[in-house]
Amino acid sequence: MKKDGLTKLYDRLSPEERFKLLIEAIARGDETKCRNLVESCPRLIYEMNDMAYEDLVRASEKITTLVCLDLAPRLIKLRMFAGFSGVLASLRNACLDEAHSAYFRGRALGEKARRGPHSKYQPRERRNPDPETADALGKITSCIKEEWSVFEGLVGRLEEDMRIEVLAMWEAFSSFSREEMGAEPKTLIRVWFEPMLAEIEAVEETLDTTETNPQRLQEYASDLWQLWRKLVA
Repeated sequence: MKKDGLTKLYDRLSPEERFKLLIEAIARGDETKCRNLVESCPRLIYEMNDMAYEDLVRASEKITTLVCLDLAPRLIKLRMFAGFSGVLASLRNACLDEAHSAYFRGRALGEKARRGPHSKYQPRERRNPDPETADALGKITSCIKEEWSVFEGLVGRLEEDMRIEVLAMWEAFSSFSREEMGAEPKTLIRVWFEPMLAEIEAVEETLDTTETNPQRLQEYASDLWQLWRKLVA
């Protein structure tokens, strides 16, 4: 294989040029060029802040950002489920109203046909139906509500599952931030990912009524501790 003639010039590359060449070499799978680029990189001596301190700052930023990015799509789904539940309720009421109206129209047309086209029949008011009408309306209402409960139940279960997931993540992060980083979770989010703070606060009241899943809580807590140990080792 022909040797890279530019190797002898690698020590003259700017940081930006070296970075671009390295990325291209990795993408091609050119391990030799990757090694030459790394080995020819100038080695410098720096004076910097305490590494332990810097590691803590970077680790807190990375973990907070990752938690927020993990929470974001779930919070969006929670909002979507809540909105969809409201739409389902409105549609159910509209269907009930239309079904009742259709019953009264049909009842009126039937009476008119029985009495003749020139009859002066006036349908009963919906507010004071006779027993027969009340029974028929009750059956219509029960049927629609029973069928509708299938959709409402499905959305409700999906929403509850997502609340449990969000709660486990939030409780794991809250405990971890206080015990390991010595900071309130909202404070960390305000510092590193402020746009998420309002989204979290918007669902806090809902989460207060949600039961914690110990298994999911433990899984998230374990993930956070493992990541923290890698970042601050």
